[in-house]
Amino acid sequence: MSTRPLPRSLDPAPGELLPGFLLRLSHRLRIAPLHLAQHCGLHQPPASTFPTRHMLHLDPGKATVLARSLRLSPAEIHRLTLMHQAPEFPPLLEYLRSERSFETLVTEGWVFTRFSRYCPECLAEDRGAATSSWNGLWRLPMMVACLRHQRFLDWLCPDCGNPAFSTGIRETNRWRPASLVPAPLAVLHPAQCRSRVADGQRTPNAPYLYPLCGGRLDQRRPAIRPSAEIIELQEKLIRLATSPSSRPPVRSVNRPASASEHFNDLRAVTLLISGTWPAAAELFPRTPHLDTTAAHVEHRLVTLSTRKPGGNPHLIRALDRPPPDAATSAALLALASKFLTAECSSDYVSDLVARCDKKWPGRGKLLQMEPHCSAGFRFAAASRLDTLRPVGLGATLAVFPQAATHLGTLKAETVPQRLPDSWIETLTDLGREPDLYLRRDAAIRLVQMAKGGPRSEAGVYLGFDIPAVHAVSNALKNWQQTGDNARLYNQALARLADQIASSPDLIDYHRRRHHLNQWVIPEEDWNPIIDEVQRQQTPAGRQHTRWTHTRCLAASAIVWANITHGERLWAPTLRSIRDHPAPHPTTTSAATESRSIEGRGRRNSIHPLLATALKEYGSKLAALIDQGTAPAGTPTPHSPRPWAR
Repeated sequence: MSTRPLPRSLDPAPGELLPGFLLRLSHRLRIAPLHLAQHCGLHQPPASTFPTRHMLHLDPGKATVLARSLRLSPAEIHRLTLMHQAPEFPPLLEYLRSERSFETLVTEGWVFTRFSRYCPECLAEDRGAATSSWNGLWRLPMMVACLRHQRFLDWLCPDCGNPAFSTGIRETNRWRPASLVPAPLAVLHPAQCRSRVADGQRTPNAPYLYPLCGGRLDQRRPAIRPSAEIIELQEKLIRLATSPSSRPPVRSVNRPASASEHFNDLRAVTLLISGTWPAAAELFPRTPHLDTTAAHVEHRLVTLSTRKPGGNPHLIRALDRPPPDAATSAALLALASKFLTAECSSDYVSDLVARCDKKWPGRGKLLQMEPHCSAGFRFAAASRLDTLRPVGLGATLAVFPQAATHLGTLKAETVPQRLPDSWIETLTDLGREPDLYLRRDAAIRLVQMAKGGPRSEAGVYLGFDIPAVHAVSNALKNWQQTGDNARLYNQALARLADQIASSPDLIDYHRRRHHLNQWVIPEEDWNPIIDEVQRQQTPAGRQHTRWTHTRCLAASAIVWANITHGERLWAPTLRSIRDHPAPHPTTTSAATESRSIEGRGRRNSIHPLLATALKEYGSKLAALIDQGTAPAGTPTPHSPRPWAR
């Protein structure tokens, strides 16, 4: 592999991708694209193609080598990738941030890697590029119209009928192998069609070359003009895909959403439209070109219905794949967009999801996409989606929501382990008493709504252990599966989250839990508490009261529960009761003592006096913690202190 700079190069055209740049440079230097790529380090013999993934992203090392060879800067090389040109388009992020294969990205069709749409008039214009340049955004399925020339994009060669910028489709109606540049051994004008015209034929005296179409794609021909609504939608989608994530959010299903979430919503609704047709047409009967959308959806459904058992599983993914024809895709996207922007969009989305069942082929795909959708979409679909989730060993309907529906508004640190009674009032009309399990579940789910993540993570954040989280899920499963309980519960939690988020002077309970982790009342604080209780006791009471270390541990648990608004038995001093099958006897005794203090005990006992003193002490300590001036507590021991009286 040579990395010497080429004798001549080109300046990249605005919006150009690496494949188009290589075509222009190949035409200028009269070098086959494959040989050019080999010189630049993009290709290793003996392969006769090079991967299309290079148009999505280039690692820094390869970009540096390529920049040196092409006499460009690394920044200019990275600008030749879709990840730079459309940083907010989710399928590109999924490819880079997950273990999903590039082949999955190709199969699902939300990035056109096998071909490209194009505008003949743009290819015919020079615009300082010396010859025809291919716009990188034409590879995105939501690019349906050329705003410059006010026309739908084409996707087929008018001469051979094969998809543009592709090696073509076989006589068996299957794609030929894709390459970053089709027919990479041929030197052609960038606007010439590079598709093979027949199978099994080679050019005489050139065994590595096949007969190519060679037709010009830049010939001006009658255009189909999109409506003003499609042009407006196209402008919006381009702006969302290409703008940095710091831009103000859009609204999707009546709530703020990021650009990436909005695209995921659009994709999810597209899947729902295809899976529930003609429900969408019934909800929006006046949408233009419904017949075009109907023909596309029905073709997909027929293809799916004829799939043989055990056959190609990718056909299921194809249920939401955008059609390659720009006008058809525009009609489908316009219909899907109405579900996200209509005044009652939440009801419309809920209606579509309600029409799906567990036998629907797109169920798994929708459940996979849902956590990445906007808060508005998840809220609208949540109660209906719960009927689609798998139920079996380890599965329960109580796991929703997994993603943050109130990210940026509700703060997880303001959620205590034991919800205040004023908050619980929101959950009193659900037909179930707000018992221990419902209270715990509500707290766990509020944390999920604030910061996302699985239930186990949210439970541990609050101070529960994983078995306790599972016990809560199992206790509520049957109730949530009954009637409309799941939807009503979800709506009540959403109202509660909004109520908390709008409340002034919220407490950072997470800071308090963190400060009091493995904490016990220190001696210098415990002695004044004893003195205060003894001051109010009778002489006989003072004589018979023993201030043991066990009582100090119990008092510490009460203070912890008061300050953190947590459950007493989850206090650090009593945690071993939960964590170990045979907790230390001191801990067991402390738990019994703490129950007496919490219940205030008998009228003439010290428990009411001690509870009052601990409440006053806890209020002062909480203020110091909130101000960041509280000293660290003493580590929890199981042996008696020398200062115990």
